[in-house]
Amino acid sequence: MSAGNGRLPLVSVFLVSAGALAYEILLMRLFSIIQWHHFAYMIISLALLGYGASGTVIVLFRKYLATRFSSAFLINLVLFGCSVIVCYQAAQRVPFNPEEVLWDWRQPLHLMTVYFLLALPFFFASNSIALALTRFSGNVSTIYAADLLGAGAGSLGVIGLLFAVFPGVALKYLGALGLVAAFVAARELQLRHWQAVALLGAAALLALPGEWLAPQPSPYKEMSQTLRIPGMHVIAERSSPLGMISVVAGGAVPLRHAPGLSLHSGAPLPDQLAVFTDAGSLTAIDHNPERQPLGYLDELTSALPYYLADPRHVLILGAGGGSGIQQALNHGVPRVDAVELNPQIVEL
Repeated sequence: MSAGNGRLPLVSVFLVSAGALAYEILLMRLFSIIQWHHFAYMIISLALLGYGASGTVIVLFRKYLATRFSSAFLINLVLFGCSVIVCYQAAQRVPFNPEEVLWDWRQPLHLMTVYFLLALPFFFASNSIALALTRFSGNVSTIYAADLLGAGAGSLGVIGLLFAVFPGVALKYLGALGLVAAFVAARELQLRHWQAVALLGAAALLALPGEWLAPQPSPYKEMSQTLRIPGMHVIAERSSPLGMISVVAGGAVPLRHAPGLSLHSGAPLPDQLAVFTDAGSLTAIDHNPERQPLGYLDELTSALPYYLADPRHVLILGAGGGSGIQQALNHGVPRVDAVELNPQIVEL
């Protein structure tokens, strides 16, 4: 479809819309790791804030932007790709600690700063889409279709991407996608001098080391506290849309994970590996290669049902590291069904 000196920017709109929705879902994963899972829900309001602010700016400066459509469109695509990386890194450096909100007056200001930084990529993505809709008002339905198709593709694509790479690496790819969208837009609008700039920018983002973008969990999360013990270190990591799994071992102080065990208990605990989901939700894997009965399991509060009844069939929801399974086997249950949502925990 012709659009003056070039084609309608359908592919670039598709790509930026895919990048924006993928970024929104990825931020939910990142916030679950950095803070806690309930902070992930504020990402929807972040996206709406960015899109709403964009609409206001487009309305106020519509005539000015209309005469400079090509440059404004491409600049916003480039800024979207760059801000995905830069704003996330800047937000990680804001000293926001939700535990201190009730007594530290600076924490609400830190939260507002985080909101502003993380809403900027949505602002730039929305500017690009809104500019295309405004400039090519006779083709609104076609451009909007590209926008919606891109959003759907991005929402599904990021799920597959998170099975393949860690969230920090996925962020790098989404930033590069914004620059690829700018390259495609330069070809669609026949602006040759922009093409090299966009490709070089995409290559620079892809060259960033993945560890630079790794999420830094709050110092108050369980894994952060565990790693403060001398000698504790991460021995294995897995990642998927269901969570980032970290296995921690070693340390001068042995791990003792036995929820409900009395401090007066004399039952010895086996060596354990700590398994964290998103740097929290601790579960443990007991070192029990011979599958012998573990005495401490019978002194947990969760053992009470086995003393009140003699179940022949037990269903364990959220099997985690497997202590619930071993507890049922300790009591001679003939059939034990265990359900664990994350297959990576089962593999570990």
